[in-house]
Amino acid sequence: LTAGYTVHIIDALQNNDVPLSFRCQSKDDDLGIQKPNVGDDFHFFFHWAAFGSTRFYCHFYWGSKQQFFDVINEHISNDCGRTDIFKNEYECIWKVQDDGFYFAGHNSPELYSLKYSWN
Repeated sequence: LTAGYTVHIIDALQNNDVPLSFRCQSKDDDLGIQKPNVGDDFHFFFHWAAFGSTRFYCHFYWGSKQQFFDVINEHISNDCGRTDIFKNEYECIWKVQDDGFYFAGHNSPELYSLKYSWN
């Protein structure tokens, strides 16, 4: 069995006066339009493709701002954190903030780094 990944997208905006929305998809799956509240953790789990590569990308909208990027691909998966020493499972965490998108392999404040700003 190939490695399993949980991708988290956390709405960490300061307030929800202007709500966040986003749509994530891969070549085979469309996860639909998400409209989280501040503090919500939207997440999805998948097993890495046995042949080829897996890629999920998301388009984020926040008022007049937007951004589009891969939330998981072969490169990003290298920075995801193992969740269980006995299982071949990993987590990748994206935190959406007012100034942009932060990534970490585990949910620890000191691990997050800014990867993208809003457009």
